[in-house]
Amino acid sequence: MITREQIFRALQTIAVPLIVAYVARQLWGEPREEVPKSFYQPLLADIDFVPRRLPVTFRSNVSELDSYERVSVIQDAADAPDTTAVIMNWSRFPNVMLITSLLCSPWLDNTIAQVFIWNNSPRRLKYEDMKNTGCPRSKLRIHNAPANLLFQGRYFACARVDTPYCFIQDDDYLVRSEIIQSLRARIGQSGGSKAIHLLPPHEHLSTTLREIHVKTPEDTHLADVHTSFAWLGHGTILHRSEAQQFLSLLWHLKVTDDEMKMADNFFTVLSNRIPEVWFDQGFELGGGQPFTAGSEGDERNKNYTLRATRYLESLTHCGRASCDAVPDTVTEQARPSPPYVTLDRSHAPNDRMRAACRGSACVLETNIRLLPDNVSHTALNVSDILALERRNRDLLGASEENYVRHPPSNAVDMLAETVFRSLTHATKGDMLSLDVLTDVSDAREWTAIELVWLVNLATEDILKACAFEWSSDGVTWHSASQRLICYDTDREAAIDEENVPLRECSVQMLLGSSALHQRVTGRIFRARLEEDRAERWTVSEVWLRGL
Repeated sequence: MITREQIFRALQTIAVPLIVAYVARQLWGEPREEVPKSFYQPLLADIDFVPRRLPVTFRSNVSELDSYERVSVIQDAADAPDTTAVIMNWSRFPNVMLITSLLCSPWLDNTIAQVFIWNNSPRRLKYEDMKNTGCPRSKLRIHNAPANLLFQGRYFACARVDTPYCFIQDDDYLVRSEIIQSLRARIGQSGGSKAIHLLPPHEHLSTTLREIHVKTPEDTHLADVHTSFAWLGHGTILHRSEAQQFLSLLWHLKVTDDEMKMADNFFTVLSNRIPEVWFDQGFELGGGQPFTAGSEGDERNKNYTLRATRYLESLTHCGRASCDAVPDTVTEQARPSPPYVTLDRSHAPNDRMRAACRGSACVLETNIRLLPDNVSHTALNVSDILALERRNRDLLGASEENYVRHPPSNAVDMLAETVFRSLTHATKGDMLSLDVLTDVSDAREWTAIELVWLVNLATEDILKACAFEWSSDGVTWHSASQRLICYDTDREAAIDEENVPLRECSVQMLLGSSALHQRVTGRIFRARLEEDRAERWTVSEVWLRGL
């Protein structure tokens, strides 16, 4: 028989270690999880995917700039991460290891809360397969799908995460950490887009040429059509609620199993919103067996994109009854609105192009024209989306090569030899800005901020006809009082098969003073052209530096 003394001793044996552990946690906090070593960090460093001190000038031996730094406002490392990265694995497992290592790197600890690997491969994955990425067990989540569910897997993954945002990418692309941080900062802004897509120039062009607007009769349709198609696999950030509502819409429409699997072809089209797309700084990994390849893959994608347009037409259509008809019964009156799709007639035109910066967390934005005026975005029916793209492409001529070879992303890629070039001459009202996405004072106390350009002589003349301005909110603008100063460099860029010398021009945008308690603040810095010029914009680089 067990005595009271034995019971008491047993309780002591259990309770004392628990009490000691509790007191230790109160005094020193929870024990930190051991972070395994990443075998991929040296490779990431070799391909320049590890943060480093960035050059502030392309001039040689300029000692007066030794104290300057590139301006980059990164989220406070103390901020709690609120984004889950979702990676699809199929046939490129070595790529998934490298991507996971980047996403679990310490410089993304303030952004990426978890890495979710949706495994469509028949080879089952477990944590031990991934530990060499340096990703701790608590940060890595693996789902082995029962079969290859194709694209729908990424939406299922995003819909079930705990964070409010998801960053989605395929397994054949590497996205820079500062760009992921820029995406996160942008999507969290009030009134911003619900999803932002990174695209290489040729895909960005396709999305632009497919942009379609259909004015529908008000007596038969609930809404006009304003949509386009954009891929997600090059890197897309979205609200978790977007994935949840999108899946709800697909179930509402009772789409087929094969249409569910091809969900990417439906995501942007069915939103009935023009997607926000940025020119990327993509690093293609390749390898494995691509799903979309050759003419067969192209035709499959076109087929499912057209199916998406037919579903959108049905969603905007009133049905048998007139849109003006007054419902006679409570049942008719309670007809629910479908999720996800935007059903209204409002549309705010946007002529801005955006590009993600390399090196610093920022976004370049411009209204400088990249396409000819005769490109059209109107049609009689949304199912004309692919025909509209073909007609537009036939109108491009030499502008297609300029769009793909000299996109805005070339002006923020840290490479002197690549340039962003306008289609035609510079026009009054042309604007090019850098948005660091939060106030520069959030990074440190600056004494001065300069907007710097690496350009050819013709663009130097354009800049001399510009007003330079800064803003904290994109609404109220303040003029810079200093003049543009330019210097020779030994750098050149190849333009029209000719090596063109480049000049470095800078203008002081902000000046602070500790003695006068004048604090340097600002978020967006721009040049705005005040008169027409005969020259074309040719910008090798634009950046911010500060002291």
